Amino acid sequence: MVRCDPELRWRLIRVAQGLDAPDLLVWGGRVWNAFTGEVFEADVAVCGDRIARIGPWEGPMGDATVRIDARGSTVVPGYIEPHTHPWPFHNPLSLAEAAVCRGTTCLVYDNLLLYLALGAEAFGALAAALSGASLGRIRWVARVASQSWFPREDEVFSEKAVLRMLERPEFVAAGEMTRWTDFLRPDRAPRLLRLIEGARGRGRFADGHTAGASRRRLPALAAAGLRSCHEAITADEVLDRLRQGLWVLLRHSSLREDLMDLLPALGRTRFLDRLALTTDGAKAHQIARKGLTDHLIREALAAGVPADTAYVLATRNAAAFLGLDDDLGAVAPGRLADMNLLRDLSDPTPCAVIVGGRVVAQEGRLTVPPPSESFPWESAYAGAEPRVPAWGPDRFLLPGEAPDPFPAGRLVNAVITREEPVPLTRRGSGRWPRAGDAHVVALTDRTGSWISRGVVLGLGEGLRAVASSYTTNGGLVVAGQDPAAMADALARLRAMAGGVVVLLEGGEVAALSLPLAGIQMPGPFEPAAEAASAFQRAMEAGGYAHSDPNYTLLFLSCDFLPDLRVTRRGWVRVKADEVVVPWEPTG
Repeated sequence: MVRCDPELRWRLIRVAQGLDAPDLLVWGGRVWNAFTGEVFEADVAVCGDRIARIGPWEGPMGDATVRIDARGSTVVPGYIEPHTHPWPFHNPLSLAEAAVCRGTTCLVYDNLLLYLALGAEAFGALAAALSGASLGRIRWVARVASQSWFPREDEVFSEKAVLRMLERPEFVAAGEMTRWTDFLRPDRAPRLLRLIEGARGRGRFADGHTAGASRRRLPALAAAGLRSCHEAITADEVLDRLRQGLWVLLRHSSLREDLMDLLPALGRTRFLDRLALTTDGAKAHQIARKGLTDHLIREALAAGVPADTAYVLATRNAAAFLGLDDDLGAVAPGRLADMNLLRDLSDPTPCAVIVGGRVVAQEGRLTVPPPSESFPWESAYAGAEPRVPAWGPDRFLLPGEAPDPFPAGRLVNAVITREEPVPLTRRGSGRWPRAGDAHVVALTDRTGSWISRGVVLGLGEGLRAVASSYTTNGGLVVAGQDPAAMADALARLRAMAGGVVVLLEGGEVAALSLPLAGIQMPGPFEPAAEAASAFQRAMEAGGYAHSDPNYTLLFLSCDFLPDLRVTRRGWVRVKADEVVVPWEPTG
């Protein structure tokens, strides 16, 4: 809930009666009502950052009253993105700026990578500063665990640190627990359950992630206190989750474009009040080209979803899911004045965007200075740079005792691997795969204090090496076709203190600097979108054939996805929970 000063409430009451002049009057347009579905001619009177009145304005006008001509336009609530990830390349402010230009006025961000890079105290300060500076409304979820287990996980995500974060007004929920099987383990469940109850006691909820959970497991996860899931990939899975009382966020991302497979569920349930839309982390150049929530609404409309339903999913329902429906999600008295002016309900990309009673964008461009250009990036992210190690080629060799043939993981899409054996050959003191499209993959932390190695197939035969300082474990990942190329890529990453380096056959290099914690770029959105596009092109030039290389690099170290992963424990068969090649210290 967003606090409203009692003095402003009194002014709202006066303006609502037509006794005092509004600060802003949107006149001559039509208003779509999020509660009835009606579209009717009405003016919208705004006082401060809130709506005072909907209807014909016959009251006084002040010299300072801002008038917006809405003739020919339909006014709808600002769109809400209830679950997304502000990485890589773009920073949280620049993403919010790009989003608000397309009508998404509220975004809920996952804190995982920035939390791991900065630590609890520094990240809390950053979250407050970013939310205060943003043109739109930024909220956060606080992760309760990593996506790749490590020895100090319980300390880094301690109950004290997480619950203190959830007391901050910028936070709406405890973040998704990707390793949902931990809720079923007696050695790990108690801490998680205490965190969920702590979140509930602070008026927050627990955002869920139940990918792959069977119908037998779903009731247990709902009973654990999870409120939602954004991982349904079929209409049947949507219904499975709704039947357990879970909110279902219908996902359409650059990694998984699932919306068309999910929308049939709308016709199979009598109630739609537990459904909303999410992009779940679209890549920057896709956002620049297609939009954010407006893109999802457009896709739903094109699939035949009634306009009222599409807009409710993106506004009123999303606000209710977040517990913000007293303030957001509708153009109604007392709500925050976050509104989009549309040419028609058939076109969800707005011609003008109002946030808190101020026009911030028109025709897809900001009308106010972008905060991302003046934000103190260096001081806010101080000390978060990765300390990339200087490793020679021999460091990347597989151990001499590695199994031969080696259980490699072939990418069947951007993130899922399936086991496929490859033969090894002796190379110096270690071993190396002989398959033509094999890449040795190495993982370490942000200081290079240990190393885990495995083999991945399907990254691209023309990709000599790639190194990145954004991974799900908060560390560094390097993959390559030969040890010298891997050492070269890592050295280039070290020289620019974080980012992504791609080395192609023929000597071509794409080096993309990410100065903010090795994860993000400072400043506005456009350069970040261009860098993301350049990275995609470089990977595709090397033969990468999947949907999103960002997620490939990010999720190679996830220990909740099948089947073979490089983790803090080593090269692991996830389903069998078997370490094939253990990690090694480097000191």
